[in-house]
Amino acid sequence: MASNQQPQQQPLHRQGKLPVTLPSNFEIFNACVNDLTGKDKLAKIVLYSIRLLTSIHDVHGLGNPSIARSIKSAKIIEENLNKHSNIILNDESTKNINKSSTYPSNGIINLTSFTYLLPLFSKFLLKASNILSKSKLHRCLLLFLAFLVNKLSDLMNGLSIYRHLLRAGTIPFRVWRFTNHIRYSLNILLDRSKLDGPAVRIEKVLKYWTSKDMISQIANAWYTISDEILLIFRFKLLLEGNKGGSNFSNSLFVWAEDHELYSWMATILLGLNNDWEKWILLKDEESKIILNQKVRARTKRIVGDFKRKNKVSQSSPEIDTEDEYESSSLYLDKLVQTNKDIKTVQINSIRLFCDLIFDAKYIFHWDMYKPLHVTIGMMSGCLGMYNVWRQQKERLTREAIADAEAKFQAEINNSDNKV
Repeated sequence: MASNQQPQQQPLHRQGKLPVTLPSNFEIFNACVNDLTGKDKLAKIVLYSIRLLTSIHDVHGLGNPSIARSIKSAKIIEENLNKHSNIILNDESTKNINKSSTYPSNGIINLTSFTYLLPLFSKFLLKASNILSKSKLHRCLLLFLAFLVNKLSDLMNGLSIYRHLLRAGTIPFRVWRFTNHIRYSLNILLDRSKLDGPAVRIEKVLKYWTSKDMISQIANAWYTISDEILLIFRFKLLLEGNKGGSNFSNSLFVWAEDHELYSWMATILLGLNNDWEKWILLKDEESKIILNQKVRARTKRIVGDFKRKNKVSQSSPEIDTEDEYESSSLYLDKLVQTNKDIKTVQINSIRLFCDLIFDAKYIFHWDMYKPLHVTIGMMSGCLGMYNVWRQQKERLTREAIADAEAKFQAEINNSDNKV
């Protein structure tokens, strides 16, 4: 007797019956730009790219006083060599050189004589090699870098303020949230309807305030307060001490500047701890999925061998291949999604580690190569943007599949209605 239950249908795109148009790179980029986190990460990449150029200018360019002095000296030497090269490189003018000015009267060449060495060096430097042409190219590159840094300085300040504004405005919500936490704690302490003594009530409150989620909220609030105080100084609503501000405003600025670094370090460490725990859970889940599939496959193989051995395979019911397909597809979906989550956690952990090194340089006053320090910050922004890209690509792909399946199902319904 045939069963009345209909097999559960698989997604049409998995059956190969549905053409799905995947999102293009431009559509993914547009989705990233329209996302708040994507805007912040993109602005961070551009900002740190400009900072990298600025740091190279400060270390290896005209922003370094020693290099600026050496370039100026080289230019003076070149001008002098060019003057004397007109004499050395011109055969007719060499005939008119007064030998007494270059050679001593006794006929012995004085190698320490500047009037002799300068034309000699100019002959080798200007005629036999292109060293000065290379120095000209080097100077042009340094001047172009200085011009570029000067033009991009306003953009760098604007992007810094833009990222600051993206983070701003959350203090009222955090104050409201902590007000609820305090109210909840007071209700526990003042609640005498239960048989709990004062020590038990205090222990409950301490556990509540020392939970991992609460510590994370405190660290984020700490960072937000110091960050928005610095935003007030950035808009010159308060002035630093060296810019005409009072002693209080100067002390407030120093406090906010220091505590922004400390609170950022705290949030980074908490984020790394959360990622570590997520990674352990996801690896356990991955192992369980693989183990369950292996057990399932082994059980089917044992049952099949047993049926063949007892010669009952012909009388046994047919294997539901659609259920087989469903089982394997669900297994693959879970495994693929778990692997994606693991990769996301790993990328985010590397990003946080870059932030940790970047922040530790200021806290511990490390003498780090400046372009390397800025590059580490830019790597953090690139990794964050890559995670946003992956999330938006996955979301757009799901939406494209859902839309295609809906259209395909609508076409089937229309054809059935016509019949």
